[in-house]
Amino acid sequence: MIGGMTLTASAAARLVRLHFGLVAEGENGKDGASFDALASWMRERDDVKIDRISPASYRALAESVREGKSDVAWLPPVVYAWLAEAVTPLGCIARGGSTSYAAALLAREGTKFGSVAELAGARAGWVDPWSAAGYVVPRIELAQTGLDPGSTFASETFYGSHREALAALARGDCDIAATYARTKPELDELGMRTVATFGAIPNDVLVVRRNLAPGPYERILAAFRHACADEAGRVLVRAVFGGDDLREGIEPGHAALRSAFERATANGLFD
Repeated sequence: MIGGMTLTASAAARLVRLHFGLVAEGENGKDGASFDALASWMRERDDVKIDRISPASYRALAESVREGKSDVAWLPPVVYAWLAEAVTPLGCIARGGSTSYAAALLAREGTKFGSVAELAGARAGWVDPWSAAGYVVPRIELAQTGLDPGSTFASETFYGSHREALAALARGDCDIAATYARTKPELDELGMRTVATFGAIPNDVLVVRRNLAPGPYERILAAFRHACADEAGRVLVRAVFGGDDLREGIEPGHAALRSAFERATANGLFD
């Protein structure tokens, strides 16, 4: 029985059941209700049933894919870098026509932290150790300017999501926060300013685990193609992923990010 309706034997045979892993941010519509609405749309129109798995961290998301608990996943770029050999990319969801975005260090208006040169003694607020915009890329870029993050910051705290990092900054629990770049009107509303921006960072990647059978792979890809081509479907995709334009394949920026991340890790930047 699905949605209160009993499936016929033939309908049950057509139905493909998959587990979808993503770390919910609680913003841009990435919550249970938005995902469930998209899942219902795909089930009714494409006979694909996707059940949401919401790991608590990016590392846990990677583990869910490696262990086969997630058949399909929406991977942030650093998680994709770790899992590249274990997954097959479907593509990315372009936002506003763009397949990349920028990271930013933000500070509250009226504080002394106005530039990279003024970061000594700041309390840093990060998102997650595997967040590209919320930790990895800013840390790599700061190190390339000659700044040693380990000795520059008075403290470093992970808050688990972009939303929570910004909330900590607003409360005064940290002096700077790393996140994805915002527009000036958004910053004005938050009472924050940009200290520095870094990028471009390739968008998150829709993937399937590498050993997923060809049939389910083709069905979930077809379901996303259908949703992104349908007027009502696009609304639902946009609510979950922040965009509605499926760009199949993998963007070239991922290889460069992976190389930079591996070099920085080997040099002890993330110890």
